[in-house]
Amino acid sequence: MKKKVKKKSNPFLILTTLLIVVFIAVFVIKLLYFTAKETEVVLNMQKTTLRTKETLVISPTASSTEKSFEYRKNWKEYISIPPLHKEVQFMVSPDGKISSLTIPVINKTEYMLESITIKIHYINPSNRNSIDTRLFVINNIAPNNKVSFKGPDNNKGVSVLCEIIKVRSTKMEFCYDEEILKDTQGSAGISGNPNDPWHCQ
Repeated sequence: MKKKVKKKSNPFLILTTLLIVVFIAVFVIKLLYFTAKETEVVLNMQKTTLRTKETLVISPTASSTEKSFEYRKNWKEYISIPPLHKEVQFMVSPDGKISSLTIPVINKTEYMLESITIKIHYINPSNRNSIDTRLFVINNIAPNNKVSFKGPDNNKGVSVLCEIIKVRSTKMEFCYDEEILKDTQGSAGISGNPNDPWHCQ
């Protein structure tokens, strides 16, 4: 009788099988423990500055005092230069002079704005440095209106950035002033009341 000869195990087959098992195990572990899970995020509404359009709707039955307070409290939502300066227009000459500057201003309130002071930064966009600044005062912007104004030309700069630094409205009893805001006591604004800092009487 012939003796049965044991077949030698194939090391390549064993190694391949082992690698497949390890690969499957790693895949399962990754799937179970490293897949992003849905998480419920709760915003602290006392600290966040995010607002939605729903929170800015003023009730039609609100009194004049309540409306004025809402406008003063959220004034940047109602009084602004269009976002990202998309509608601020100007021309730049080859030697770096800015001309034909047009600045649009939006007044979404129900009140006349007697004056808005805008600080215009003439800048070099390559390094974002302000080369020059000018103050520009706009008078009598009607309620619920958007108006464009011609700004001052300048012999310096390649681009323009505008910011509202003062607003006055008698009927709204609103007196915003950025210089007071920058002061160490600026949180209380003009009124001295941190809850309604820009209420002028």
